[in-house]
Amino acid sequence: MKICLVGYGISNEELLKNILLKENHEIYVSNNKPFSDKDIIFFENNGISYEEKHGDLLKSSDLAILSPGIPPKSLPIQIIMENNIPYTTEVEYAWKKIKKENPKAIFIGVTGTNGKSTTTELIGHILNGSYNTFIGGNLGTPLSSADYDREVYVVEISSFQLFWGKEFTPEFSVLINLMPDHLDWHSSLEEYYNTKLGLIIKTIKNNGLGFINSNLRSYLNNVKNLFFFGENGNYIWKNNMIETKNNINIKVNNESLKLDLYREDVLSAVAVALNLGISKELIEEKLISFKTLEHRLEYVGEYNGIKFYNDSKATNVHSAFTAYKSFRGKNYVALLTGRPKNEDMHEFLLELQNNAKKVIVFGEMVNEIKKYNFFTNYVVEKDLHSAFIKAVDLASNDDYQNDFYIILSPAGASYDLFKNYKERGKAFKKEVYKLMEMV
Repeated sequence: MKICLVGYGISNEELLKNILLKENHEIYVSNNKPFSDKDIIFFENNGISYEEKHGDLLKSSDLAILSPGIPPKSLPIQIIMENNIPYTTEVEYAWKKIKKENPKAIFIGVTGTNGKSTTTELIGHILNGSYNTFIGGNLGTPLSSADYDREVYVVEISSFQLFWGKEFTPEFSVLINLMPDHLDWHSSLEEYYNTKLGLIIKTIKNNGLGFINSNLRSYLNNVKNLFFFGENGNYIWKNNMIETKNNINIKVNNESLKLDLYREDVLSAVAVALNLGISKELIEEKLISFKTLEHRLEYVGEYNGIKFYNDSKATNVHSAFTAYKSFRGKNYVALLTGRPKNEDMHEFLLELQNNAKKVIVFGEMVNEIKKYNFFTNYVVEKDLHSAFIKAVDLASNDDYQNDFYIILSPAGASYDLFKNYKERGKAFKKEVYKLMEMV
């Protein structure tokens, strides 16, 4: 079979090196930009044909494996559709391979607009020790890098991966939440939502278990093997405790996980763990020991009563909104930046107008903010450094007697000024560390 990797990011690279090279295929790599010298040497040493502009190699392939972020209206998709080339994704191809080698493996697919990475890591953290567990997927460790002998595979799945891969069907599926996102990629909000909901539907049709936020009940109701978490659900949050319909109460004794931002993540992770036979006592121990992810409302440090939080992973309005709501009633400066995603920001900016001491905006987000005439509680800076200096200056005002918070929760993608959200978050942390050295 002639297999063409369309795009050569980390997922397709891992698939090539860990699975495809061990199979009897003719392999092509089709890209839309030049390869590195290292990549070219690797291709030539392994007899792999490559092209730096999508064209003849892709046209002649029997199967295309798409990098998830390739847009539906792009040139490679046009070529694939015109030539009726079957297509899939790295995660789907790896899933099929693992299930073939290890049919008893349990897959847990985690999707949603926000909280996917935290929920994936939290489920894996709770299960580790009870099961031989792999944790990965869209959060950075491709499924194709996993060993075949694991008992449980906890996999974060993006809407892009679900859109291009139609067959991936885990035994457990989790839909944490749904809010407008990626409307610069998906053709409509309906398409985006249906792509996410499709994972739950496939799992249930295959006699698996689905876990879904109770505020999405109208999309899927009166369906067997479906559990709701949240208000009026099977698993609810009450007084920093998770109460279940089975009268099992789980205490949440982790200060970070008590924040509003993580509530849905904890509820869904505990629901999955209980349905995999993990005891109440062990779940409570695991919740205590869990450390939240870097760049996800991450506490960075303190300087002269100012506490700094890095939430660079909040690349959409819903995620940032949830983060800032956690600081209602407190003195804080909000940093907004990044490339907007065609979302309605009205309610979000109303929150900041009423609750933030000041909002500092920089990058492409500036032009987006100016569309909302009612929003006046902001100043514009040219970059992260100048925004940080301004925030510290505001926070150092003697009028504030209590703790003050400076929060980077951008509400936009990082690509206007940074390579990715991690680079943006590290740049913010570097500013904090430089300031702390002055003490």
